[in-house]
This record gives sequence, structure tokens and C-alpha cells, in this order.
Amino acid sequence: MDTMFELYEKVIIKFNMVIGTIIDRSDINGKTTYVVESDTKGALGGYGGEWKLFDCDEDEIEKM
Repeated sequence: MDTMFELYEKVIIKFNMVIGTIIDRSDINGKTTYVVESDTKGALGGYGGEWKLFDCDEDEIEKM
């Protein structure tokens, strides 16, 4: 996929409709993974504290 997302870009996670901000990106063996921090306190799913984090592939998120 040619879509490239930038750090701090606002995105929506397609599978759970959580709106968040990309806070990290890793490229391992040609695969890019983004860490998205929810903009909603206490969002369902994810991991971490009150502002949940989600690991997402490029095809799981879209720009707002």
C-alpha cells in the first residue's frame, strides 16, 4: 500500500471506529506498524492507561 502516515496525524481505526493520533511508527522487515493513541479517554480495547494505545497496520487506519 502506498499510503504513508505521518507522526501526530489524526486517523480513525477502521475495525473499532476509534479516532486517535499516531504517536509512533516502526518499520520491521518491510512491514510498517503505527501506534495510535485514542482521543477518547477510556476507549474500549487497546492497552495502556486511560488514553488507550492501539498497534495498527497501514490498512487498518485511514486519515481523518
